[in-house]
Amino acid sequence: MMKLRLLRKEPMDGGIVSFVWESPAEFSWQPGQYAKYTLLHENPDDRGTERWFTIAAPPFEGKPRITTRIAAEKGSSFKKALLALEPGDTIEADAPEGDFVLNDLGAEYVFLAGGIGFTPFHAILTQLDRDGRVPKITILYGARDDHPTYREELDKLAAKHPDLKVHYIVEPQRINAAIIKKYVSDLKAPYFYVSGPEPMVDAFDDILQGMGVPEDHIKNDHFPNYTW
Repeated sequence: MMKLRLLRKEPMDGGIVSFVWESPAEFSWQPGQYAKYTLLHENPDDRGTERWFTIAAPPFEGKPRITTRIAAEKGSSFKKALLALEPGDTIEADAPEGDFVLNDLGAEYVFLAGGIGFTPFHAILTQLDRDGRVPKITILYGARDDHPTYREELDKLAAKHPDLKVHYIVEPQRINAAIIKKYVSDLKAPYFYVSGPEPMVDAFDDILQGMGVPEDHIKNDHFPNYTW
C-alpha cells in the first residue's frame, strides 16, 4: 500500500470533483486501470473506508486522478471525507490493477459509457492521442444532458482523429439494442467495452450477447453505488 498526496481539487459540472495526486514512482498504471483506496475517517458509515476508483488520468501525465460525483445529500462518509481533504493530505492506495485496457491497437472498438463511467475512456483516449495511435473506435456516451463530462475535450479528439466517432445519447433516450445497431453495423468484429453504473453494465452483458456479440469481445468496468 502506498500513500498519495493531494495536489489539488478541480470542481467540474454536475457535482463532479477531480482529485489530483502526487504518487511514488512505483505507482504506475495502464490507461483504463483502477486502484483500491483507503481513507480512514471518523464515524464511517456502513460503506466503510475503502473504495475502488478508475484512474482518470493517462499515464503520461504522471499524476493519478480520482474523478467522482459527490452527492450534495445522502453522500457516503467516505466521499465527504475525501472532499474535506486539503492539498498535502494523503490517501492510501494499493497498486493499480484491472484488464480494462486496449491490448490490440489493430482491432476495432465500441465504447459504451454511462455518466461518470466515462473516466476510464478518458484515460485511454488521451493516452492514445498522446501516442498518436488511435484505432477505429465508436463511442456511445449516455448522458443526462447534452453537456456531459469531458464533452469539449472529446469533441476535439473526434475532430482530430477520423477513426474516432462519438455519439451522445441524451436522456430521456438511452443506449439500447436499437441505438447500438444504428451506429455499429458489424457486431461480430469489434470489442465492446462497457463502463458505467453497475446496473447498466450488468444489463449490457445480456443485451450484447443477445445481439450476437461474442462473449470474449465484451469487457466491463462497473461503478458500484450509482443508479442508471
